[in-house]
Parts: sequence; structure tokens; C-alpha cells
Amino acid sequence: MPPFSPGKRVVVLGAGATRGSAVSRERLVKPPLNADFFTQVQRIASEKHVAKVRAVINDVVQMFGANFSLTMEDYFTHLESFEVMNNLVPRSSRGISQDDIRTMRDNLMALLAAVLEESTDVSKREVEHCEYHANIIEQLEVRDTLISFNYDCVVDHALRRTASGRWSAKYGYAFSDPVRVHQHEYWDSEDAPTKAGKSLHLLKLHGSINWQLSPHQPVETDEIRLKQRLYQQRGVPRFSIIPPAFAKDVTTDPTFRVLWANAERAIRQAEVIALVGFSFPPTDRHVDSLFRLARTGSKGSLRSLVIANPSEADRRRTRSVFAPSLEKGCLVREYSSIEELASHAQEALALEARSRR
Repeated sequence: MPPFSPGKRVVVLGAGATRGSAVSRERLVKPPLNADFFTQVQRIASEKHVAKVRAVINDVVQMFGANFSLTMEDYFTHLESFEVMNNLVPRSSRGISQDDIRTMRDNLMALLAAVLEESTDVSKREVEHCEYHANIIEQLEVRDTLISFNYDCVVDHALRRTASGRWSAKYGYAFSDPVRVHQHEYWDSEDAPTKAGKSLHLLKLHGSINWQLSPHQPVETDEIRLKQRLYQQRGVPRFSIIPPAFAKDVTTDPTFRVLWANAERAIRQAEVIALVGFSFPPTDRHVDSLFRLARTGSKGSLRSLVIANPSEADRRRTRSVFAPSLEKGCLVREYSSIEELASHAQEALALEARSRR
């Protein structure tokens, strides 16, 4: 495959982009943020998922008590630590087995899939895509890059339904070798490009609910299967993500290592960067470092920084990450939501954009 060759625009999608999507409007269960994950899962009333909710809540209460206060990242991190520390406890003295801890993790993965199904599955509202994501995608050209830190497929659905002739799942996910990608036709747009460099790019740096990578020690030649059905009726759904634990290793798996390297290149070369529903959490140093190092190594100038986020604190934090570019004259355009950005997408994402702070 030719070297990854990004365009001049980068759109970064955080959890707020899904939370504010048209797909999720009027749903009781909202796409979860890290801080309110357990609030959202306890709103799930579907008979299909009640057992999953009960299993995880019972697991959490067993370890933290009935008045627990945990984020999704907290719980994933604790489960990883439990497995490590439990090895130090003599088998005869263990109150919980390693198999029990792995079952708790499986329960959590199943519940993560359930809350995404309830909050983002397009079939549940009989809609094919999010109109806000589609409006943003409409302004992008071939080789422009979307970077997503979300597991859901809201943007994937928008691409396959609205980016006719500009989106190929085989090439657009920017895996190291397109030959490895199987069942891409389920996620291709109409008239999908048939060559590398002819598609929009979507880099999902934390994985995706529609990806199945090798569950064993990964190598660069492993098959990558794109799931046609995102959710299943029984058992634990199998999908490939980097769990939201405190210490995320993005370099061990060669597939993710390539994606993060591609993201660095896209950010470094971009003239317009839009961050939508995205914040720079203090605990995620990988993400902070990715952006700071990419822009430090940039030989070109960032013309325009677009920030769509309702939180003034998050917008301030974003401006601080891009401070060196702003000091060189980069213009800033700010919006309160993905909906507001979508209604001004043509103006906001133009390469000759002018600031309206």
C-alpha cells in the first residue's frame, strides 16, 4: 500500500460528537461519557439487556459497595489492577478467582456494547445516519481525515450513506494493508473508491465496535474483519478496542501503532483542524502528546482551528494545546455543539476560513 497521504483538513470526533448526534436525539439512554457511563446503563430497560445490566451492577457493588462512584475508566482500570494484584494472593486465601475477574471484564464489555446499541444503533430510530455528521462530511475532500476516539459507528454510518464515491472501508480506515480487510463491502459507500488515496480517511484510534482483529498475539499480517452485525443476541459481543483504562498501550498492537502514526502525520500536515465534542482529559497523556508533538513538528502553518464544544473549560484547554499555532496567527472559530457547527460547516471548514471567536 502506498504511504498514508492525508489531505489538508482534520476533523477530530470525541464522545461529545456522538452525544450530540441526531441519531441520539430523544433517546432515554444517551451515548455514554466517561463520567456518566453507569448513569446511562442503569437507564437501559430493554429485556434483551437487563441481565447484562444486573450482572455488572452486582459486580461493582460486590467490589465497591452500593454507593459506588465510578467512571467507566475507573472501573476498567480497577479490573486490570485486580487481575495483576490477585496473582500476589495465595490461591487458598483469594476471595475472588482470576476467572471471576475475567468474567467481570466480559460482563463490562457486553454492557458497553449494550449501551452503544441502545443509544446509537441507527435501526432503533429507523434512520440511516446522523445529519450533523453528514453535513460535516459533505465539506471534506478525498484524503481529508476524520480522527475518532469513539467506539460507536455513528460516523461510519454517515460515511457509507452520504459519501458516495468518496468512502471505501477497505482503504479509508487506513490499515497497513487493505488486503487484510474482509467484509468491507458492508461498510463501503455507493460507488466506493477502488484505490488507495481515493477515499476519505477515518482513523479510529481506540478501535471500533465493528472491528474484529486477531484475539491472539497480533502481527501485521492478521486478518481484519468488519462486522456486518454490530450487536448479538447472546453471549459477549466480540469487537476490538483499546479499553478506556488509565494506562492505554497504543504501541503493542501493530494495527493501532500504524493508525496512531497516521494520525500524527495528518495532524502535522493539516491546515484546518476541527475538534468536535472532544476534550483533552488530563489523564490521557497519549492524546495530549500526539497533538503537541505533531504540531511542534509541523513545517506548514495551521490556518484555522475549529472547536465545537459546550464547555468553556474544554475549549480553553484545547486552545492551550494549540497555543504555539495560535501565536503564529492561526485563527479560531468556536461553536457550542456539533449541531451548530454542522449548520455552518461550509464556512467553518473552508481552507480560507476567517475567525469569529
